This record gives sequence, C-alpha cells and structure tokens, in this order.
Amino acid sequence: MTNKTILTIENLNISVKKHKIIKNLSIQFFKNKVTAIMGPSGCGKTTLIRSLNRMHDLDKSFKVKGSIAFDNKNLLKTDPILVRQQIGMVFQRPNPFPNMSIYENVLAGYILNGIKLSKEEKDNIVDINLKKVGLYDEVADNIHRKGSHLSGGQQQRLCIARTLAMKPKVLLLDEPTSALDPKATTRIENLINDLKNEVSIIMVTHNIEQASRVSDYTAFLYLGDLIEYETTENIFTVPKDKRTEEYLSRKYG
Repeated sequence: MTNKTILTIENLNISVKKHKIIKNLSIQFFKNKVTAIMGPSGCGKTTLIRSLNRMHDLDKSFKVKGSIAFDNKNLLKTDPILVRQQIGMVFQRPNPFPNMSIYENVLAGYILNGIKLSKEEKDNIVDINLKKVGLYDEVADNIHRKGSHLSGGQQQRLCIARTLAMKPKVLLLDEPTSALDPKATTRIENLINDLKNEVSIIMVTHNIEQASRVSDYTAFLYLGDLIEYETTENIFTVPKDKRTEEYLSRKYG
C-alpha cells in the first residue's frame, strides 16, 4: 500500500543574515507515520521543523524561501495562525503556561484564539485529551491546580495534550524527551506510537536508539543538506551515504 503524503517541501532555503542553515531541501512526509529528523548539532534539524509551522516569523532575521505544500496550499503564504492550528508543536523543555491550571492549559489554544466554548465542550476536550496522553487518572483530582506543579514528564504530556486539543493534522516534536528521565522518556515514546494513528508526527531527536524505536522514516541532515531519507529500517541497516553510516556509528555527533 502506497503511503499518502501529508506535507511536501520543495527547494526550501533558510538563512540568517548571510548564513545558510537549510540548503535547497526537498522532502515528503507521510500521513500517520512518525518521521525522525537526525543529524549532528547545528545541522538545521530544529530550524527545519520550526519552518513547518511558521515559528521563524517571530524572528525577522530569518529568511525562508521555497514551498511547503499542505492541503494544496503553500504554508509559507498562509496565515500563520491557521498554519499553527493544523500543525502543532511541542518543544524540547516542557512549557505549560505557569499562570494557567491543568484544565486551562489543555484549552489554551481556544482561550488564546478567543474561541468560545460551552462548559460541556470544555470538559469534553479536557477529558479526551488528558486521556489520550495517559494523564487523566494522574491529575483528575487536581485538575484546577497549576500545571507547573507536575513532574517534568507529566508537564510534557500536558503540553502534548494542549497541542492535540486543537486537532492538528501534524504534530512537531523538537527533542521531546531530552529533558526527561528514562521512565518518562519511555512513556512519551509509547505515546508517540499510539498517537500516529490519528496524527502525522515529525520529530527531531539526538537519540539514535529512540529514532530506531519510534520512527517509520528517518531523514539525516548534515550542514543544512538532506543527505539521506529512507525507511528507518533501511537507513539503520543499509545507509547509502558514508556520512550517515559514520553518524549512526557515533563517529561524530
């Protein structure tokens, strides 16, 4: 069965001042699959996924050229607020809104966008999304406490619930477990495996073992260039490029 494409990048170039970070990159991402973006520090991984929901608009020093096709539209020419509703992002460090309760954090996308909901709709959204991330039973008795009281792993799952509440089609994860302990990391990895049934996931990871465990496809970046993009099984067993092979064998990182 052929995989359905959800995002197509063509000739993407991203630079800051005169420094090119992403160089003429073209790639397709597939629906209901997990794609890992790997490569040594400074190779452009985070820059790439931040471009997918227009985070670079917040810093005018970034220049982005090319095409990112999603739902037959070029995301680079679409209202960024609409883009971010369809393509949600979870960052490296858990960042629940400190002045909001757990309940309000899940609803933050609606609150900040001025979307009015009934009490029943709010309760339903909160319950469904806390259950999706396996947090409901852990916080049900303290749902109106601040999210900052939770452990690091719980905070990260809350951030994922907050993003899922807006019903995005694509979920971007920027090293979502790098600040977490091994137990919390395992929970997030299990969650990623469960979530790909309803959302397409693109994740940056420095953790080679993690990429091999959770991703269906892996892209290897080096100095802003896409060196190799294949099924994770193929890229880990028969990499075509020597630089990929050396990275996977930890000759550099």
